[in-house]
Amino acid sequence: MAKKELMIQKRKDILNALTRLLDRHSYSYISMQDVADEAGISKGGLRYHFPTKESLFRGLLEDFFYDIETGHLQMLSMLEEKGDRAVISTLLNIESFVLNKKNIKVFVNLILYSLEVPGFMAPMKDFFRKHLEMYKQIIEQAKTDLPKIDRKEFDLEFLARITQIIFISSGLIEAIDPISMEPQKLARYVLSLFTE
Repeated sequence: MAKKELMIQKRKDILNALTRLLDRHSYSYISMQDVADEAGISKGGLRYHFPTKESLFRGLLEDFFYDIETGHLQMLSMLEEKGDRAVISTLLNIESFVLNKKNIKVFVNLILYSLEVPGFMAPMKDFFRKHLEMYKQIIEQAKTDLPKIDRKEFDLEFLARITQIIFISSGLIEAIDPISMEPQKLARYVLSLFTE
């Protein structure tokens, strides 16, 4: 293996070690030594690739978002197809990432880290903005390609969970990438989802 490939692989191994640690612990409890131990390298070897904890987390942020964005781009290419199957498949593939417990733990840690370290806010905001643009495309297609749903097929617990998700996640996303969402307008819209 060429030296450059070895360097890329070593960085990936280190980031995978950090991901495993974030699956088990909060970012605030993870030290550079913990990452070095998990990766099976010396602390000096870790610092060769990532001189600071911030550079280490930035590397994971870039790697993590690259994986998400690559998946999103693949799903967006499906939108060239027509029909409800393409739209639903796109959404299911995108959100299956979020429903993975390990991914969500790492993602929450990255969000918390970005709220604490100002230099991480811009990349986090950029990700949410790209995510928003992707959903605009999906919604536009869904307006014409999806059949109307029968609201009776959704039980009260499902509807309550959807409401919970909308309000909690909208508050979090607005803290990172605000679009000046009015709380009253959001509440009216959410209620409109459940009326005939």
